[in-house]
Amino acid sequence: MFERAKKFYYEHEPACTAGFFAAGFLFDILAVGRIDRLHNIIHQATYLTLCAFFTGLELRERFGTFAPPERLKPAWRYHVGVTHFMLGTLLNIYTLFYFKSASLWTSLAFLLVLVALLAVNELKPFESSGTLLRMSLFSLCLVSYFTYLVPTLAGRIGVLPFLGSLAAASACLAVFTWWLYSHLPGRWPEVRAHAVYPFAAVAGLCTVLYFARITPPVPLSLSEIGVYHEVRREGPRFELTTMRPRWKFWQRGDQDFLARPGDAVYCWVVVFSPTHFQERLSVRWLFRERDGWGEPDTIPLDIAGGRDGGWRAFTVKANYKPGRWRVEVVTSDNRELGRIDFDIIPDASTGKREQRVLLR
Repeated sequence: MFERAKKFYYEHEPACTAGFFAAGFLFDILAVGRIDRLHNIIHQATYLTLCAFFTGLELRERFGTFAPPERLKPAWRYHVGVTHFMLGTLLNIYTLFYFKSASLWTSLAFLLVLVALLAVNELKPFESSGTLLRMSLFSLCLVSYFTYLVPTLAGRIGVLPFLGSLAAASACLAVFTWWLYSHLPGRWPEVRAHAVYPFAAVAGLCTVLYFARITPPVPLSLSEIGVYHEVRREGPRFELTTMRPRWKFWQRGDQDFLARPGDAVYCWVVVFSPTHFQERLSVRWLFRERDGWGEPDTIPLDIAGGRDGGWRAFTVKANYKPGRWRVEVVTSDNRELGRIDFDIIPDASTGKREQRVLLR
């Protein structure tokens, strides 16, 4: 059985490597938990360390300063597949974090880029660049790891935690570069090309995306957002009143808001943040004018982290006019956490309205 499996791997090595990569994604969809769990943080650090170690040995083998012991040669052949599995697991974790903190299309584009990189890595003309591409993926994982870890430990987001994240990732890369060069004396151009340049490119891109306010605001995530006719707290729970027909299951609350005189519009949000995390969000209400979205009516919203289900809160608007509206939830460093669009439609009827109460 083992011999058949080994033969199949040898005959279909590129496909198996891609399969390892995909398996890493699928494996952690169910396994990943809270972003601030200690075992998750240690798990990711272990995978990052092993990826660096295997890739470093691969580079040393390429340049003639490493050869696996005779008894480990059969196992060493699988190191590329194992590295891809770990990279797939890490990228799955960070993509899930980004997905929770950003729009679907941002996360989907990120996934497509990763799949494209894997496909290029397996094409015959790019076989000699495999290590370089794996180092690029490793650099992306390393920066992503500290981008959420440092703000989690600091208890806040902002420019200083972000710069601290880059500094921590750079320090780890410097240690790896030093270890690699100590085993490849006189090979500084190769070390620089395979370790320093990919990391510098990834770190530079992440910096541009951060200051362009495109990077999702991890470790925060918007678990839920919706528009309702009323939100009321009853003890430890909230009651959300909706008049949405059941067949409009895709809407989040009353996105077709039928407004009668005296009605107020409630925007309900659930924001997850790590334990001991403090943040002041801004909830921006915008009305669609003829020439675009008008000036926002901004309401501050202070949140505290730690609750598994997220920090629950709502804002309310009593003064409004019919038309297209948008509510944006924005962090203190002006990055969008999430949004919802809805229409306020005048309701001239006077009959009893069907309503349902949702408990949160």
